[in-house]
Amino acid sequence: MKNLSFYIPKILCLSLFFMLVINAQAQTSFETATLRFELDETGRVKALIDRSSGINYVPDGHAGYLIRLKLTNKQELSPQRMQRKGDQILLSFANGLKLELRVNVQPAYLSFQLLRCSDTRQISTLLWGPLNSSIRDTIGEVVGVVRNANFAIGIQALNAKTIGGKQQGEDGTTASSAGITGSTATSEIHGSSLHAFCLNAALPRQVDVLHMKANTVPAIPNYTIEGSAIALFGVPNNQALQTIGTISQKEKLPYQTIDSQWIRTSPKRNRPYLITNFSEANFDELLDLTRRLGFYSIYHEGPFNTWGHFELEKTQFPNGRTGMKRSVEKASAAGIKVGVHTLTNFISTNDAFVSPSPSSGLLATNTSIISEAISAETKEIPIADLALFDFKSTLNCVQIGTELIRYQEISKEGVPRLLNCQRGAFGTVAQTFPRGAKIKRLADHGYKTLFPDWQLQEKMIQNLANFFNETGVSHLDFDGHEGALYTGYGDYGTNYWVDQFMKKVDHQVFNGSSIMNHYYWHHNSYINWGEPWYASFRESQADHRFRLQPFFERNYMPNMLGWFLVTPNTAVEDVEWMMSVSAGYNAGFALVLRHEALKTNPNIDSIIATIARWEKAKQLGIFNPTQRALLKNTKNDFHLTLAAPGNWQLQHYDKFRFEHQARAIQPGEPQQSVFTFNNKQLTQPMHLYLHADGKEGNIVNPVLEIDGFFEIKLPITLQSGEALLWDGSDTIKYFNAKSVFVRNLNIGKSLPLLKLGPHQIVVSAEQMNGEHTSLKGVVRLKGIVEKIKH
Repeated sequence: MKNLSFYIPKILCLSLFFMLVINAQAQTSFETATLRFELDETGRVKALIDRSSGINYVPDGHAGYLIRLKLTNKQELSPQRMQRKGDQILLSFANGLKLELRVNVQPAYLSFQLLRCSDTRQISTLLWGPLNSSIRDTIGEVVGVVRNANFAIGIQALNAKTIGGKQQGEDGTTASSAGITGSTATSEIHGSSLHAFCLNAALPRQVDVLHMKANTVPAIPNYTIEGSAIALFGVPNNQALQTIGTISQKEKLPYQTIDSQWIRTSPKRNRPYLITNFSEANFDELLDLTRRLGFYSIYHEGPFNTWGHFELEKTQFPNGRTGMKRSVEKASAAGIKVGVHTLTNFISTNDAFVSPSPSSGLLATNTSIISEAISAETKEIPIADLALFDFKSTLNCVQIGTELIRYQEISKEGVPRLLNCQRGAFGTVAQTFPRGAKIKRLADHGYKTLFPDWQLQEKMIQNLANFFNETGVSHLDFDGHEGALYTGYGDYGTNYWVDQFMKKVDHQVFNGSSIMNHYYWHHNSYINWGEPWYASFRESQADHRFRLQPFFERNYMPNMLGWFLVTPNTAVEDVEWMMSVSAGYNAGFALVLRHEALKTNPNIDSIIATIARWEKAKQLGIFNPTQRALLKNTKNDFHLTLAAPGNWQLQHYDKFRFEHQARAIQPGEPQQSVFTFNNKQLTQPMHLYLHADGKEGNIVNPVLEIDGFFEIKLPITLQSGEALLWDGSDTIKYFNAKSVFVRNLNIGKSLPLLKLGPHQIVVSAEQMNGEHTSLKGVVRLKGIVEKIKH
């Protein structure tokens, strides 16, 4: 017998060679100009390689997946086997499930589309990803891009039913409520992950929808998960946004433009706009105001008498849509857009969808039957199933046939009954109904509105589109956009509403929204969160406004500061503060300026001139990075002037803050606080702001002493939250806890002029009542003046 020891190493080498060949054949790779993407034989992602550097961004021990399945029993399945046949990938799962995907290789990206599924009846959700990477520097949670200094990896959903993000609810939502949430890209322990999914809305479901439990959600007719698709790209960091634009155009995603330039790169993408209550009678005046401000749009805050059929308020528009169209034509001639406000799919109870004969398509959370016949006078209505109706809401409304009925509560003893019923609610007619008649518990909202089901919303979308087509209005905020979640189809519901509306309108519509998600990002022009109703001009939702700016930047969205309300008492300096911050962030905003404030604010001309001046400076880009950093700081104040064409002057203000608190003192020691500050620039009056701080309590007759000779007792009791503003004259402005001007205090003498050098202010009060009550103050003085040539 021959000695086999000579052959064993060769046999082992050949075996290893064949194993490598088999593994190489089992792995599948696709390449763009900048990315190499590899899958192993089980469909796991083995490589996301930057072809320039050779770096594989798939983290060790955390290989992701291209696609997975979630079954109706909530079990999640990963593929067990993968095969490639040309431009198709075949994936096999447990339970005999098979998927067939088409791959399209483009120079800048890869796209993957589901062509066929062997048995969709088992599938609740198609899960794209997670596509894991080691990148952790910047996570664009909504846009679906993660990036470091050199490279960016991104995912894009290619149609409205493919949802960017993690599925958080069984109803197909990516977040529990409106806000700045997003999960298309997420931060993970290994770096980051990219996610998308497609809900199988071809199956009826019973799921929790928002605050409503166990809603019956019917299947959407002709819906299929086939066709769900994503794009994947990996490019140098500075090419990521350009690549999304390429994908949008090639894959026929929504592609908003301004003057033929993509809105995401246009320098006009975040211009401010005016929100006001224009009418046919005052439109010319308010249009001129828009022009003077230098804004691109005049937006009506509430022109509709009904939501659903969108009938205009007759007092404002006696000529109806013809009158609105004439206003649009005037604005268009001036290069200005006209917008209107509504709440996306909210139906007002005076609309023809509700009264006098309600549509059968009003959205029901659940249905049951009445267990006894009732007459038109019956005030207690027996129902067969208590569980489906046993929750409180704003309207507590049910529908039987063409009657709407409101009820106070449900009897839980004996036969379940709706108690204290208001028959024939909202102008409907009370009727007689037989035992077994269908009864629907209607979905409603705190604004006392109802919602359409999937079929009725098609009519509502068409109604809104008709209004836009007939009038030429071209600006809309999808406020209440989360209302589309009530249908029970999650983010697909919000995507679908906007997608269909934009397709039905015959011109481009600039738009914002109350929520943000991945697919809507392509339709969206801006997000302008931050409301002015809750506190002073500078303070209302201030933290929220400025916390949003990094969110906008990491998601390639324009910076916007939210809404600011000009009242009859708004001061020029507050407006200038807003404009300086706007310039620092290069951010847009909405100015709420109603006709009444326009007529009654004594400073309105200065306010308009201030806004126009800062807006021009911002558009010209006159500020350098150092100046913009100072302008962003909300504790700073500035004044901008144009001394001559191309010669700007930026006045800085020095601010000294102090706080006087009650404290334990020795017998005979005065209850006072002593503060010093420095006037660095020129002889000038002192500008002083005083604020009573604390959860509760008051400050009685505060006393100020300046430089040891000037003393003034302020004859007022300041409640917690109230404030005084003193510009150095003999009059002090008094504001309540909501920062609303109350009255002037005439004190009979002015503050002394302050010379250059150090100064002292002594603060005391007759009484300070309440725990943690303090008197906070800000002294403001003119500082340096920067000269800017541009």
